[in-house]
Amino acid sequence: MREAIGGIPIFQIVVVFILLFTGIMCLTINRSKAFGVKDEIITIIETESNGSASFTLDEHVNSLIAEQLKTVGYRTTGTCPEGYKGYNRDGGDASNNNAAYCIRINQVDSVFYKDAQDKCSNSKCKPTSNDFPGMAYYDIILFYQLDIPIVREMFNFKVTGSTKLLFK
Repeated sequence: MREAIGGIPIFQIVVVFILLFTGIMCLTINRSKAFGVKDEIITIIETESNGSASFTLDEHVNSLIAEQLKTVGYRTTGTCPEGYKGYNRDGGDASNNNAAYCIRINQVDSVFYKDAQDKCSNSKCKPTSNDFPGMAYYDIILFYQLDIPIVREMFNFKVTGSTKLLFK
């Protein structure tokens, strides 16, 4: 009765706790990497797209984002929600089921124009689309996962962010 619990059950308990600890460490490292990449993508879009003729992401912005993803070593993919456009790690179009990051452009000037039209029902107030400057902001989604060393990928999580309001 001196050794009620043998060596093998104690070894299994130690292995389970080590796996749990490494899983939590991997999750926090992947999460902080995803937040850092999200912040860098937002900075790239805000600096390179502000004042451009249109709010589409051109090849220059996509190549800068791809360089950032390669520098950090970001390799997680996920599924983009409805309305988002998925991009792969090289900055090219990806299927929405296997995208490294997802971006949605939200045009704000059309919302202001429609709101002004709804409020101006009399003939004295006639807003035109030129009354409002071109405004938009970008919603960005990145992915991170719980990656336990022996079990591998288990769960996929999302990190979301938005740029500031950008003008044409």
